[in-house]
Amino acid sequence: NEAPVAVITGCGKPDGMGAAIARRLAAEGRTVVVTDREPGGVVNAGQTVDQNRGLDELVAEIQDAGGTAEAMLGDVGSPEDVERILAGVQERYGRLDILVNNAAAPQGADRADVVDVPLEAWDLQLRVNLTGAFLMARAAVPLMRERRYGRIVTISSMAGVEAAGRSTAYSASKAGVLGMTRALAMDVAGWGITANAVCPGLVATSRSMLGRTGEDRTEAMTRMSERIAVGRVGTPEDIAHVVAFFAHEASGYVTAQTIGVDGGGFSPYAVGRPAER
Repeated sequence: NEAPVAVITGCGKPDGMGAAIARRLAAEGRTVVVTDREPGGVVNAGQTVDQNRGLDELVAEIQDAGGTAEAMLGDVGSPEDVERILAGVQERYGRLDILVNNAAAPQGADRADVVDVPLEAWDLQLRVNLTGAFLMARAAVPLMRERRYGRIVTISSMAGVEAAGRSTAYSASKAGVLGMTRALAMDVAGWGITANAVCPGLVATSRSMLGRTGEDRTEAMTRMSERIAVGRVGTPEDIAHVVAFFAHEASGYVTAQTIGVDGGGFSPYAVGRPAER
């Protein structure tokens, strides 16, 4: 296989960032291997997911558009599953050029005041968000070092950079991702491998907190958009654009970096807008 091979985790939800990243990299000529723990993605608290739409549909969509894609199931928090996925990639394609750590633990009991967060909820966020990214990188690096080339991109969050209430476990895991990424970059730079992180702000996906309290989703997006500098909520494609930059062959001098993709962030004050014509 001559095309660069990319593995993207957490791709089971059709409106998610993982799926958008996979579409973007496939459109740029990469062979993409999309993974998730469940065929349709892991369900967050209070939400459902259509199991007929997920990895298989994403693969078919990419193939119909002329791209090359394959799906593999596995839990990034399981060393055995991680080794199986990467061994399968090596056996089938003989190379790994890009790893995108996008998988994230489902939201649930962790989204509470610190005194009410069960240890199990804390452990789940750390196991998937941080340990999962570590396990995937640890298994991917030998394949990349063999060819003296690689791009590792990990999705963190603005919650890992700035304070966010009712998210001690999530924020801790995403802050840990940033430290791991910087240290990882130092370990692999000599082999032509880069490691960078992307910190999304509010992004309109089924995972988003928008509308979770019964508020109409469109109304919630409009309300939140008024507090974002650029005047809108982010899209999965906004995140995919930045990942594509980090994953590009020409970005070899950019490593150990973090880019926030949050539309300028939330403002506690009214944001200036041009007058309507």
